[in-house]
Amino acid sequence: MQKRFRTLRLVSTIYKIIAWIGFILGFLLAVVIVIFGAIQGQAGAPSPLVANLPVASQLTGLIPGVIAGVGIIIVALVQFVCFYAISELIQVGLAIEENTRETAYYLRGEGTLPPPPPVSWEEPEAPAPAGQ
Repeated sequence: MQKRFRTLRLVSTIYKIIAWIGFILGFLLAVVIVIFGAIQGQAGAPSPLVANLPVASQLTGLIPGVIAGVGIIIVALVQFVCFYAISELIQVGLAIEENTRETAYYLRGEGTLPPPPPVSWEEPEAPAPAGQ
């Protein structure tokens, strides 16, 4: 069967890439925020480099830096799950469409069904004890 909806498959892949990039950037941002908090905590005052930034200038210690870093990681994780779930939802829709089309193809008699897998309803025999 030919693959259809190539653009949706591409969009699904792009969502997965965006999810991973967002998570990695969020993790790196969290590490930078913790480092800024620790550096400003030792200096005792905000650094002139981050004085104009709204959040980074308030982090004047290791504890506020860690709290902000954990918050950023949580937001990045939620963002990752949302984007990845959208990608998987697209994949589920594509799989349903493909299976439905294949079933209709076989029901119309346009193809031959593959043989069913062998199924045994009998219990497997226990292995013989060693030494016999």
